[in-house]
Amino acid sequence: MKKRTIYSWGAATVIFVVLMIVTPTIPQSQAYHDFADQRTFFGIPNALNVISNFPFLIIGLIGLVLCFYPDDYFRFSLRGEKLGWTCFFVGVAAVAFGSSYYHLHPDDARLVWDRLPMTIAFTSIMAIFVIERIDEHKGTYSIVPLLLVGLVSILYWRQAVICRFFDDLRPYALVQFVPCIVIPLMAILLPPMYTHSTYWLWAAGFYLLAKVEEAADKPIYSWTHHILSGHSIKHVCAAMVPVFLTLMLAKRSVQTERISLYKTWKISWTRSRGKGTEEESFECTYTNVAVEEARLDINLENMESSFRFIDQCLLISQTFMSFPHLMIISACLLIAVFSYHSFKPTHIYLIDFSCYQPPDFLRSPIANFIEHLNLSGIFDRECLDLQQKILERSGIGDDACVPVTVHEIPPHSSLSASREETHDILFTVVQDLFSKHKIDPKSIDILVSNCSLFCPSPSITSIIINKFGMRSNVKSFSLSGMGCSAGLLSINLVKDLMKIHGGSLALVLSMEAVSPNGYKGKCKSMLIANTIFRMGGAAILLSNRDQDKDKAKYKLQHLIRTHLGSDDESYESVMQEVDEEGLVGVALSKQLVKVASKALKINVVELGPRVLPYSEQIKYIISFIKRKWRKHKEKEVYTPNFKKAFEHFCIHAGGRAIIEGVEKHLKLEKEDGEASRTTLYRYGNTSSSSLWYEMQYLEAKGRMKKGDRVWQIGFGSGFKANSAVWKCITEIDSREKNAWSDRIHLYPVCGDVSG
Repeated sequence: MKKRTIYSWGAATVIFVVLMIVTPTIPQSQAYHDFADQRTFFGIPNALNVISNFPFLIIGLIGLVLCFYPDDYFRFSLRGEKLGWTCFFVGVAAVAFGSSYYHLHPDDARLVWDRLPMTIAFTSIMAIFVIERIDEHKGTYSIVPLLLVGLVSILYWRQAVICRFFDDLRPYALVQFVPCIVIPLMAILLPPMYTHSTYWLWAAGFYLLAKVEEAADKPIYSWTHHILSGHSIKHVCAAMVPVFLTLMLAKRSVQTERISLYKTWKISWTRSRGKGTEEESFECTYTNVAVEEARLDINLENMESSFRFIDQCLLISQTFMSFPHLMIISACLLIAVFSYHSFKPTHIYLIDFSCYQPPDFLRSPIANFIEHLNLSGIFDRECLDLQQKILERSGIGDDACVPVTVHEIPPHSSLSASREETHDILFTVVQDLFSKHKIDPKSIDILVSNCSLFCPSPSITSIIINKFGMRSNVKSFSLSGMGCSAGLLSINLVKDLMKIHGGSLALVLSMEAVSPNGYKGKCKSMLIANTIFRMGGAAILLSNRDQDKDKAKYKLQHLIRTHLGSDDESYESVMQEVDEEGLVGVALSKQLVKVASKALKINVVELGPRVLPYSEQIKYIISFIKRKWRKHKEKEVYTPNFKKAFEHFCIHAGGRAIIEGVEKHLKLEKEDGEASRTTLYRYGNTSSSSLWYEMQYLEAKGRMKKGDRVWQIGFGSGFKANSAVWKCITEIDSREKNAWSDRIHLYPVCGDVSG
């Protein structure tokens, strides 16, 4: 073996190893198996995705027959060609079986048999190119090694079939996509052994088109009104690759003068420039076969009459190939479309949201609340005094509401009361949102609800699906036990789902049921929850459809989640448990504010570099370095000015201490927390929905302007701190009716609304 060959293989191996080290693993996404068209015809599941593989079998068998046809039909003249093309057509025919088997029941185990025959075809083509364009002997000897490389890439990806070792697509991606780049380049730059080498480019173009259709599976299915999916059309386009290569083999002949396509195009361009407007005749420079004005000289002397259809196909193909520049432009357009669909970011748009406004008869003024506690006869004097003290300092005003059952003396909790509260809140906000935007419930693709302490069966999402008659294939998720930060967690879940499901409309429901969660014991840490939680909920409509951009209010820019569950103090800061008397309640630790500050600090460290201007980041870095080097001089690290990154702040209205703690930690002014403090005053702690009441307050006040950025900060049990950054992308009409419209002129309350 020559030193040059050894160096080449060595360099390739080093590059491969470096890529495997520096790049992250690519696991197989389970969303890959979720195809748009899942219809069943004639008892065949995913019927069109299965049936559309039939062309692979036909062309694969035709190619195999012609490879061994008498009188050397394909006129192979190089050693190893027949073996290479035989492997290729075997792989093509096997695709029909492997892909059909996979699409009958898509999963990782069956996907192995879909990708294995394709890998055989890819590696065979690479060997064939080496034989024809580089070196006959090296190409022949590379057939088996290349096939083994393809097999190893499959096993490396899906070793789970044997012993669940790896789940990494990187080697397979190299085997699949390297030929897609190398083959067109070799076809253009290296001189061919045979004529009609432009068929390689047509084959590459159809393969690229197939990948575009695969990426646009669901959009194409929608554009065709659920007649054909992109994946089914992709199979047909991919089958055109062996069709063109078979036509090339049938038509080609040994080229007397070997010249690359690049040089041929260059000569053709030079001649056309020299002739100016003169058009005497025209030469098909792709194949070096002269083409006159009125006819194409197609010489297929050895073609049998049983294959006359090939002659017609060649005539049509040759006509198109007489225009080289058109083909180049088409290929560039295909590459541009494929790149756009593959790399464009997924934008999450917030079309609108609705917050529940309880009727006035459910108001629970502080004096009434305290009176009810006294009349209930449940608590002793010490517990009553503690709850009264907490209420008076809570920052909650007289307009905050509680469910009907809490107004009763004594208050009672039951499953029916909890259902009634849930129905009242969610049915109202969902109907309001649907009516306002004329949304058909059947158009909802994703439905997520979050309610921490009330988890009925059927679930809350099932209740909504039943009430509004949503589709049977709506993707629904009911979250519970996630605490007050579950609203942003639900948004994050939708965000992740929309990375997979393009063109989707999502509905998020956030609430907490107050009816079933009153604590009747004597544990002081559990009595706090009795006083601060109030009735409320919100419905949020999200979309990743481009057509919704113009009518959306906000665009999601960042969503950062922090979970301190591994820390015992944080984990136990908010805990539902049983007291000494066997009564269930939610205990709030004295360290809650400290834990919240700790979680927020970690969250901000991750969010800061994404939103802060460089000037603030540099100040922070300099301050951090000074503190490390001069501990006795620098008492604390510089806190960045987040008002340079955001125009508005929505802090979870969990209580006066939480709001003030965040303001202190972020060095915000009292005005920055106005929306949170006012929400707490009017609606109380509505758990995960409080952030949306705060957003509506800013809208009702006319402060939200196009281009403004708002930072939502949520806290919840676990302990969790979540941040969402939204950008206003439209002009907000402050006169639009919402949960604040009836009395927005009364806020903010003069003085310290926190009491």
